[in-house]
Amino acid sequence: MTDFENKQVDNGNESMEAALDNFQEVNVGDIVKGEVLAIEDRQAIVGIEGAGVEGVVPAKELSTAPVEDINEVVKVGDVLELVVISAIGKDKENGSYLLSKRRLDAKKVWEDIEKDFQEGKIIEAPVTNVVKGGLVVDVGVRGFVPASMVEDHFVADFEEYKGKTLTFKIVEIEPSENRLILSHKAVVEAEKSKQKEAILADLYEG
Repeated sequence: MTDFENKQVDNGNESMEAALDNFQEVNVGDIVKGEVLAIEDRQAIVGIEGAGVEGVVPAKELSTAPVEDINEVVKVGDVLELVVISAIGKDKENGSYLLSKRRLDAKKVWEDIEKDFQEGKIIEAPVTNVVKGGLVVDVGVRGFVPASMVEDHFVADFEEYKGKTLTFKIVEIEPSENRLILSHKAVVEAEKSKQKEAILADLYEG
């Protein structure tokens, strides 16, 4: 074999190695971009950009809201930001991965709520359910309002609150445990206190 042929073989190996090096390794917990290649049987098949492998996003991992019709949530050609949950199958070459958009969205929601909590912001959210002990609200993630924190007076039946959008103060937040405690009572009391101050100010002036 001549030097020239040797070089050609070497170059061939190098370009193949370079191509393989360009493919990033996919690890659990990584945030990746995936293009939707197909939608089948309540899941989206995506090609992970820069990795040369495919992954699967089940319908329940596509959105923080329940998914009735997967076709209304994603289309072929959409590029999604996803987090890698686990590897499927032992064969790494065509290794498939279980991916989630919902968990990434929820993480962002938690970060926003935490910021609102630190800044003492009042948030708005719809009441999605009435359960024993209080109200369940949807702020992108599940929030809970204990019965004692709904109003500043006794309420016998909370059913009328279902579907209503109320204002809340964030009382407690623990993202690692998916715990978010809200209070509507605190907002009501703050508003009444402001009104009282305004009335007293008027009285003194008059």
